[in-house]
Amino acid sequence: MPALAQCWYTRTHVPAGRKYKESDGSLSAECRYCQKSITSWNKGAWYPADGFNVSKLRDATSGRCLYVVDFADEFIVARYPIDHLKTVAQVRDFKLELRAVHGLDEFGATLEIIDTKEAAKVH
Repeated sequence: MPALAQCWYTRTHVPAGRKYKESDGSLSAECRYCQKSITSWNKGAWYPADGFNVSKLRDATSGRCLYVVDFADEFIVARYPIDHLKTVAQVRDFKLELRAVHGLDEFGATLEIIDTKEAAKVH
């Protein structure tokens, strides 16, 4: 039986070599440990990319959303559809409101707001 890769134990995939930018704004690479395809939206956390990708399907079939993500524990805390907000100022104000509601500016906070429109442009 083959030995298990380090990422199996640590649940942390690390890209090896070149990273490739995908059309949806994500990055793809090969894991240094298990040699499987991995993907990332923020260049920090990498996830297995093979199989059915629910995130890509969701973003392709839904409108613009804001996600409150806990990158320390790797989970989505909340999802807010914002297609009803028509101006840049309204979106900015709503982001500020979410920062206060979820305590993003508190010391030691591990939460971040991800805007699906901006995420596609950044990566």
